[in-house]
Amino acid sequence: MSGPVTAGAPGDAPLPTRRELRRLAQEAEARGEGSLTPDELLARARAERQQTTPAEAAETTAGSEPGSSVPGTAEAAEAPAVAEPVTAAEPVEETAAAPEAEVAQAPVQQAAAPVAVPAGAPPRPVLPPETAGIPIGHGFVTPPPRTEEPPQTDEGETPKDYGKAGRNLPAAIAVGVVMGGSVLASLLFYPPSFVLIALVGVSLAMWELANALSRSGAHVSRTPVIAASACMLVAAYLGGREALWVAFTAGAGAVLLFTLLERRTGNAVRDVCLSLFALTYVGLSASLIVYLLTLDKGNLLVICFLALVVGSDIGGYIAGVLFGKHPIAPSISPKKSWEGYAGSALMSTAVGVGMAHWAFDAPIWTGAVLGVLVPAFATLGDFSESMIKRDLDLKDMGSLLPGHGGIMDRLDSILPTAPVVLILFSVLPGFVDHGPV
Repeated sequence: MSGPVTAGAPGDAPLPTRRELRRLAQEAEARGEGSLTPDELLARARAERQQTTPAEAAETTAGSEPGSSVPGTAEAAEAPAVAEPVTAAEPVEETAAAPEAEVAQAPVQQAAAPVAVPAGAPPRPVLPPETAGIPIGHGFVTPPPRTEEPPQTDEGETPKDYGKAGRNLPAAIAVGVVMGGSVLASLLFYPPSFVLIALVGVSLAMWELANALSRSGAHVSRTPVIAASACMLVAAYLGGREALWVAFTAGAGAVLLFTLLERRTGNAVRDVCLSLFALTYVGLSASLIVYLLTLDKGNLLVICFLALVVGSDIGGYIAGVLFGKHPIAPSISPKKSWEGYAGSALMSTAVGVGMAHWAFDAPIWTGAVLGVLVPAFATLGDFSESMIKRDLDLKDMGSLLPGHGGIMDRLDSILPTAPVVLILFSVLPGFVDHGPV
């Protein structure tokens, strides 16, 4: 490091060294004046320089030799000194008049010309912004340590680290067993009750999706969208496909009319498009699942469909946690791996073959077809919602289900797969007696 900095204008006294500043600080503390600010130390040093002859100043400067020790500054002989800000009105130049281990290099704030640094000289130290306003302690500034604070939730609590599982696994299993048991019991003992469960789930999912989409600055018409979705579910169960399409068309018209009557300022086209997207994504897809219930052996068809998707999720989760190393789309969902997808396909194929053989007496190969195709579309559904959440800066769509997130976080793979499974059940032999939808 270079020597003391001298003012460029003739007649100006050289800037004080760290040794002088340290001595002045120690004298002030001994007199009971406390810690002086950098400006006060600099003013006293300059005043003392003016009372010292040039020969004495040169002798004082030359006395700073490498290896000389000063009480309280043992580290200063090994590490280069940190500079202190000094205000000057003239451009300054550096002169190598003292060893770099002892002399403090002072960055200069100027009003006119920049500081001239000789070629080959080390760069000036740049103090971090955290040191602004911190008084000098014994001739050098010690920056405060930087501490990394752990991320916090909206409630101000630090989120727990669940390790490689990535979630509260006991809570997730408990919630999954309760939900799955309720749905299975309704389908086995009283299938119409499944429509009530679907109505509650779709209404909550639609509310979550509307809240999430509103983060983009759009306004999703919650009232007509939720009401239209409920009407579509009831129409699909009571009137079949024709009634479903009529309810969907009426619901789309209600969204347009509601947006018109609200007279909201903003982008009406964006608001209507997102409302229709929510109506189609949640309402129409869920209505197709309810429509399966109206077919011959409809309760078994719904059980088979849900078992395929749930088996795909469970197999993918286990394989991904244990063996996942190669992500499919890291920019969208970094935790989805090819190993996890292989686990999804294996588990779903086993479920499909078992359901085809024991529940429908269908050819074994039909179960294998279902087991291969369902995970593909279920994974696409996962990626679709992950893309939406990433775009909206969300981790979960909601927090209603501990260990899972929200209702939409459980329906993300079910809803997009519903129309595909409906077509497969209609085409593959042994599941539905009538022709394609």
